[in-house]
Amino acid sequence: MQAFASQMQSLPVISLQTGEAVALTRKPLIDIGTLEIMAYRCEGAHHKQDLLLMSRDIRQLATDCVIVDNEEELVAPGDIVRLKTMLKTSYDPLDKSVISDTGRKLGHVEDYTINLETSRVQKLHVRQSLLRAWLGATLIIDRSQILDVTPRTITVRDTTLKAPVLAAEPVPETPS
Repeated sequence: MQAFASQMQSLPVISLQTGEAVALTRKPLIDIGTLEIMAYRCEGAHHKQDLLLMSRDIRQLATDCVIVDNEEELVAPGDIVRLKTMLKTSYDPLDKSVISDTGRKLGHVEDYTINLETSRVQKLHVRQSLLRAWLGATLIIDRSQILDVTPRTITVRDTTLKAPVLAAEPVPETPS
């Protein structure tokens, strides 16, 4: 099952132990190398500080709520040492430039689709320039087409086909 990243914000995090909402999701914490969602930033219902919910601690992730075993799954960002650099960089694909491997500018990421089973970015929804958007629909780029991700740009495989060059007809030789 897949969901838009924009739909995954402000979802209640529900504890199975108490049956109550213990937090609200905010932004996902994405690994720039693998485009995997490592954790979700959360706003705790009983805590004033920001919290993290690791993707592996989620029992069920749906488009209307996030279910965890208990409130103890929410941790302070400083408690998870291996995510320290990721927390500093805080990569988010939204509004990043998308270019093809041939150097053609395709647009900017407007939204992205998350695979709820694997917690990975599955598709990029690219907003094109005004002229290109008028001529065609929004570009949807699959994860398999992504070649490189940097803090400012996302490089994807160019899928446009070049028209084959037809050989010119041979000119009949005339006797001289």
